[in-house]
Amino acid sequence: MMTEPSSATLSRAQLATLAATGEERTAAAGEVLFRVGDASYPLIAVIEGEVSVSDVNGREVARYGPLAFLGEMDLLSGQTVFATAVASRQLRYVAVESAALRELMSEDGPLSDLLLSTFIARREALQQVPGVGVEVIGTRQGTDTRRILDFARRLGIAFTWRDPDSDDEAARLLSRLAPDEVPLIRVPGGRELRGPTNGELSRALGIGLELEPQEDVDLLIIGAGPAGLGAAVYAASEGLDTLVVERTGLGGQASVSRRIENYLGFPAGISGTELSSRAVAQARKFNARTATPYRALALEPGEDRHVVRLDDDRAVRARAVLIATGADYRRLDVPDLERYEGL
Repeated sequence: MMTEPSSATLSRAQLATLAATGEERTAAAGEVLFRVGDASYPLIAVIEGEVSVSDVNGREVARYGPLAFLGEMDLLSGQTVFATAVASRQLRYVAVESAALRELMSEDGPLSDLLLSTFIARREALQQVPGVGVEVIGTRQGTDTRRILDFARRLGIAFTWRDPDSDDEAARLLSRLAPDEVPLIRVPGGRELRGPTNGELSRALGIGLELEPQEDVDLLIIGAGPAGLGAAVYAASEGLDTLVVERTGLGGQASVSRRIENYLGFPAGISGTELSSRAVAQARKFNARTATPYRALALEPGEDRHVVRLDDDRAVRARAVLIATGADYRRLDVPDLERYEGL
């Protein structure tokens, strides 16, 4: 079973707050509340009864009783569900849909602190459970395999990597594929991707917004680090149609920092994951849209509208463009450097 704060509980007042926002429901023993591969699920706060959560192989990873709540970071990101929840006893609970939950968290600080810190800890714990999340099948030497693994780590996606050099079944699966179909990705729910781009994987998991071939907005922000997300909050809260694009994951480099102690307003420090999650939730509260991973390729200034060309044959026309791309690490000028990255 997961060594994470599955025992985190709500106060009676917090349960009442959730009940006022959500809907009270019941479930019989053995009834499935959500399952691996589902596109979404609500926050579940247990009033009476018990819920068992298991991985794709049916192994129990957590159990929740009265005043406990079910959920992790996929509730806020929209990511495909990685686990299955079943009522192990007659159940009475409160269900709060994700959109309503995000709005509530932006207004109730103590409740937000409890939920968000628990969601983050649960995601980190899930990443340590074998067999949970995305299955990546590819060789250590494969550039595309390392790219996918690095992308998954940056976005905090739980994954299992199967190396054909040490896994006979993985070797057999890859023997049927062409070189450009590697790595083979198995997404929760049964879907398989062959040699996907980062964007294809992201959208298969329900994380990334897929843009139209041409978008028209008031403000386009390039870069979704703290600066870009902060600008999105200010602009969207003033009623501007705001779109944020990012080439990797929301939060930028800050999202992978273990601890940030020089950010205004957090004298005790805050983890990069929590800071990024709070910023994204706040931006979405004001209807700012976020799209990843899209790389900005060119800027074409105009009189009334500026056009930004993105990869994947997308274009955005915006009245204003804010560039918040931040810093990028320098790379050693060494031949075949990418072969040694991620080892």
